[in-house]
Amino acid sequence: MNIMDIINIVLGVVLLITGKKLYWLFVAVVGFLIGLALTVQNINLNPQWLIYVVAIGAGVIGAVLALFLQNLAIALAGFIVGGYGAYYLSQLLGNNSEAINWMAFIIGGIVGLLLVASVFNWALYVLSSWAGATLVTKAIGLQAQLGLVLFFVLFVLGMIIQAGLFKNGPAKKPVEVKPEPQEEQKEEKAANNK
Repeated sequence: MNIMDIINIVLGVVLLITGKKLYWLFVAVVGFLIGLALTVQNINLNPQWLIYVVAIGAGVIGAVLALFLQNLAIALAGFIVGGYGAYYLSQLLGNNSEAINWMAFIIGGIVGLLLVASVFNWALYVLSSWAGATLVTKAIGLQAQLGLVLFFVLFVLGMIIQAGLFKNGPAKKPVEVKPEPQEEQKEEKAANNK
């Protein structure tokens, strides 16, 4: 297990536990991972630590976007997470066709985007759990059925943890006010007027 796998597991667990509450962190993690992937694939940086500097810079940009342009940042993160998660699941199911994997990415991205647009709070639960489960499962390196089982267990666990941890406290009961009988009030007024 290399350093990137450890980073992915840590980030995945953080997303599984706190994704909705710390939505800016969710977007920052997505930015970090995109920056890291693009840097590793497209730019040959020496020394190697510069790759992490670029990735951290992308994460900071994602966090700033999330703080100031919340809807845009979450919509973009929803598209990317939904797309990448569908792409990864397509590969776990044994699909080796790049065309079908990219189609899964586009469909998953659209679903992620629509989810964010329609039910914002629940979308953050779903997408951050989806991203966390994807990161952890991919870092561990399980394939086929065992990878699918772990993915869905982590996904459901992340949803349960987030929905349970961040519920507002117990509902407050309204104070009961007992109205005075109107008959007695009329009799008192009549007695006072005499």
